[in-house]
Amino acid sequence: MALAQPPLIQILANTKAPYNLSNLTAQISLSALSDKGVQMMNQNVEKLVRARAEVITMLDGLRSLGLGSVIGGNNANFVLVPVLKKNGDSRAEFDNERSMKIYNYLAEVKGVVVRYRGSEFGCGGCLRITIGTDLENQTMLSMLEEALRIID
Repeated sequence: MALAQPPLIQILANTKAPYNLSNLTAQISLSALSDKGVQMMNQNVEKLVRARAEVITMLDGLRSLGLGSVIGGNNANFVLVPVLKKNGDSRAEFDNERSMKIYNYLAEVKGVVVRYRGSEFGCGGCLRITIGTDLENQTMLSMLEEALRIID
């Protein structure tokens, strides 16, 4: 806090960072950038990459229920997977309506939140699935499989 004439306050305001950081936030940031913090971050990245690969493999196993191949999935904490028309043909068209129904069923009935992305460019029928813990991933995959079986 500063108490001064307006011209001096303006100079101080012009020289400070655009966002105020509390002392606690600054300390946590420095801790995260320490050798131990970077090592922990690298361990978490390794877990995420492993979990993402497992989720992609499991999603591939649901293709006979009307999922397309995962789009991307190489450098993020999520994957995009298109929902297809339920006719058993792996070349089937993307199905925004079915994707939205599955999204709603998972969220409203099962309490599992994925994100509907079918209305975004290049994401026809897509659900965005965030990679979580092993238990969260298994729960999501189980509920997604159920939804794919019952929703046309």
